[in-house]
Amino acid sequence: MYFKIACDFKDRRDVATFFYSLDGKAWKPVGGPLKMAYTLPHFVGYRFSLFNYATERPGGYADFDYFRITDHLDQ
Repeated sequence: MYFKIACDFKDRRDVATFFYSLDGKAWKPVGGPLKMAYTLPHFVGYRFSLFNYATERPGGYADFDYFRITDHLDQ
């Protein structure tokens, strides 16, 4: 499974849109756009990560083969 976040920072739009794909080519949106608000007096940036979130019981793991951040769309 593949995950992608497309961010639009032009003209202070500051919106992130999330996607997933089973083949890395056909992307489907996950949820709606996220408005990234600047709410702290001293903004230090947004952080992106992948993690395991256990919903049934504590513990578990997740394996990720690749994590990349780019400043352009190259799909």
